[in-house]
Amino acid sequence: MKIGTRILAGYGAALIVFAIVSVVSYRATSELVQSTAAAAHTYQVRQSMSGILMSLTDAETGQRGFLLTGREDYLDPYNSGTRSVDQYVQDVRMLTVDNPSQQARISALQPLIAEKLSVMAETIQLRRQQNDKAALDIVLSNRGRQYMQDIRRIITDMDNEENALLATRTQRANQTASFASQTIVVGALGSLVLIALVALLIQRSIVGPLLSFMELARRVGEGDLTQQTKINRTDELGELGDHLDQMVTGLKEVARQSSLVAENLNAATVEILASTQQQAAGTAEQAAAVQQANATMAQLSQSGAQVSERAKQVVTAAEAVSSSSASGLQAVRDTNRTMEGIREQAEAVAENVIRLSEKTQAVGEIISSVNDIAEQSHLLALNASIQAAAAGEHGRSFSVVANEMKNLAAQSKQATVQVRSILGEIQKGINTSVMLTEEAVKRADSGRQQSQVADRAIRQLAENLEESIRAFQQIVAGSGQQQIGFEQVTQAFRNIGIATQETANSTKQSEKAVANLSALAQELRGVVGRYRV
Repeated sequence: MKIGTRILAGYGAALIVFAIVSVVSYRATSELVQSTAAAAHTYQVRQSMSGILMSLTDAETGQRGFLLTGREDYLDPYNSGTRSVDQYVQDVRMLTVDNPSQQARISALQPLIAEKLSVMAETIQLRRQQNDKAALDIVLSNRGRQYMQDIRRIITDMDNEENALLATRTQRANQTASFASQTIVVGALGSLVLIALVALLIQRSIVGPLLSFMELARRVGEGDLTQQTKINRTDELGELGDHLDQMVTGLKEVARQSSLVAENLNAATVEILASTQQQAAGTAEQAAAVQQANATMAQLSQSGAQVSERAKQVVTAAEAVSSSSASGLQAVRDTNRTMEGIREQAEAVAENVIRLSEKTQAVGEIISSVNDIAEQSHLLALNASIQAAAAGEHGRSFSVVANEMKNLAAQSKQATVQVRSILGEIQKGINTSVMLTEEAVKRADSGRQQSQVADRAIRQLAENLEESIRAFQQIVAGSGQQQIGFEQVTQAFRNIGIATQETANSTKQSEKAVANLSALAQELRGVVGRYRV
């Protein structure tokens, strides 16, 4: 039975008992009121009958006083008595209309009263006529006295009957009052006992389980998730107990899952921290490589400037040979030696360019590693976002950190793409420099051969001198282009250095975020660890 049904049944029974007691009490009270009204009615009848006697007595007193004195003022009692006696008779008739015996007595009483009043009126009339003897004879005849005795007898009979009715009605009223009092007392006591029993049953059926629920809530609040209500009922409290058991089971599952999430989160943060540290080390190596490449490019630029300067000197020397044939042979020899130095420097430049190309490839491999690290960071950030989504409200801050890691990985990946593009341009410039350097070496060999031919045949110097001058002008132009390429490569490596510094800063931020995430994971483990499952 449901608790609401129990309460309604208990209080319904109490209300039924109270209604029965109320109905019985109402009926007893109604009978008591009727009995009391009947007793009051009897008193009114007796009072009216007493009024008849008093009115006749007053009339008789006034009559005697007038007969004795002859004074009219002595007739006041007589006048008032004769006026009120008829009213009292009518009152008695009205009050006893439901009593046939009393109505018969009143019918017999009215002629006697009329005769009595007639005798008194006759004596008063004779006394006014100064016929005292006739009035005295009427008084001495005892007719009025006989009428009065009959009237008293009838009124006495009526009074006796009313007394009997009064006694009966009084006894009935007392019995009714006693029954009503007993009914009210017994009904009130029964209602109180029934209500107390109902309250006791409700208290036992509600308060006990509620205390058990409070104890369960207290232990769950302390972190003990191994408790159960252990209440087998089908009412509302039983349903509440089932819901509480389901809630504790759900909390237990949440605590278990949160513990697993905390462990996974801790492991993920360790892996992310290791990857971030590895990325930081790679970034440092990349910065060192960029600085070394930058230094190499500076050396290469200086060598290119020297080549350009030497080429200008060769052009000056060739012009001097053209202007002065007397010193042509010595100039050709000087040119031969100069071309040999140019060839050696060109070969040195070629070797430096090849080494720079190798270092550029090494930088490309480092950028590939950075790109792989960025992709791994992106995957770790994606996994962290999934774990944060699974953690729900507890993983919101972890989700923010995962998003920041994802953004940093995307920025790193974008920077590697830019660096790869710049390295591609540098590689193209280096290839061009290699080609120009090889061309310079070839032309230096050609110049050396031409110098040897000039040394063997000075006469042919004038014819080939202009061609040598053009060749050296091309070398000067190539050296200028090479110098421009070197400056571009230097600027590119500067940009790579800036990007590398930004990547290092981002890696530091990622490392801080991972450290915060690790602290958050430890805090989550501490929060979950307080629950016993």
